[in-house]
Amino acid sequence: MAPPRSLNEAQRKTLDWLATGATSDPPDPTMKLSAQALASRGLARVGRYKGAWSARLTDAGRYFAECGEFPPALPKSERTTLPIKRSESPQEPEAPQTDLASSNPGTTTDPPPVENAKPKTESGVARPFLQPQVERPHLAVRELRDRPRRLPTFARQRCLLVAHSLVVEALARGWKVTPVPAEIQHDPRGNKSVQYEHSSLLLIDAGSAPIGLIFDEVLRRVPHEDTKDEAARRAKGQYVWESKYDYVAAGKLRLHLTERDRKIQPNYTDTARVLVEHRLPAILDAIEEATKEALRSEERRRVYEVDEATRQRERARIAALREQYEGWEQALINGAESWRDHVRLHEYLAAIERDEVDGSDEFVAWAHGYLEATDPRLKLPQGGQPEWPHRDRVRTGRYARPQYRM
Repeated sequence: MAPPRSLNEAQRKTLDWLATGATSDPPDPTMKLSAQALASRGLARVGRYKGAWSARLTDAGRYFAECGEFPPALPKSERTTLPIKRSESPQEPEAPQTDLASSNPGTTTDPPPVENAKPKTESGVARPFLQPQVERPHLAVRELRDRPRRLPTFARQRCLLVAHSLVVEALARGWKVTPVPAEIQHDPRGNKSVQYEHSSLLLIDAGSAPIGLIFDEVLRRVPHEDTKDEAARRAKGQYVWESKYDYVAAGKLRLHLTERDRKIQPNYTDTARVLVEHRLPAILDAIEEATKEALRSEERRRVYEVDEATRQRERARIAALREQYEGWEQALINGAESWRDHVRLHEYLAAIERDEVDGSDEFVAWAHGYLEATDPRLKLPQGGQPEWPHRDRVRTGRYARPQYRM
């Protein structure tokens, strides 16, 4: 049997469009012809449902969208909706090869994870959270499907399946799912740009903490290799600044959880045996734990506010007692100083009277009135005795207001 023919640019564009989960109303009407060509190669099914044109990828089409090549011929019992390559031995699955090594000769890459691995619970039974395909997606998932550029190019279909599966399970648990729609903005020149309120793709809230999702591709650090321009400049003897390392795509998908648009730990990354989509139970548990932690934090905040209000009342009570005590204390200190001056004035006046100084009668009479009116003993503080104990005054000292530099 002759090998399948390769795809041209228009057919590959149509294949990528179908891989995002779209099934009808292509952006370009010519895609319908390309879809027929895909159907002739076994990569798609084209038909009409209630008079409307529709198309969707087959298992082989999904495999081609992920791996960039036609799948090997497999027995029907071994076929799966997820892309997978198998070796001769059924016990040892062989991971699909990427073209990263060919595009970076001399470097080695870790094999991508096996796609048909299943998460196991403690009892050894898989938890079937992963949906087989994106059907009747939530508005948040439709936003991703219609604007796939926010997803890593090499794994857009996987990202849609993961997001769709998480949303389906979240809604089944009674959680809230919030889309992050695109906002079209126009500049003064009439150019359009797409903006998003959040960096997260969508938000899932288990009750009290909206958690966002972000997909990206893991980058691997490799020694720097000169580009053609750098090599040409170096050959001319020109100075070439170069970084020590380059960062290349590793072909591994990673999912980040975000809270208030900040990435939080842990993140979930493809490994040699476990894919991101196989860790959906752990991701859902992390989203639920975020709500529990938010509730615990809210309770801690409430307890702190109650305790702080109690401390504020106690500080205000002590401040009032201290103010009353220090008022009496200051009256005692000021009175003693005034009494010393008062006694000195009395002694001076008595000396004038004793010596019978000529013409002092009027002055003496006025001075006696003055001393009587300014007697410090007449200016004692009134009211109840301060309740603040003397030992607290001795222990804490006089309150001194902080001095602020202007």
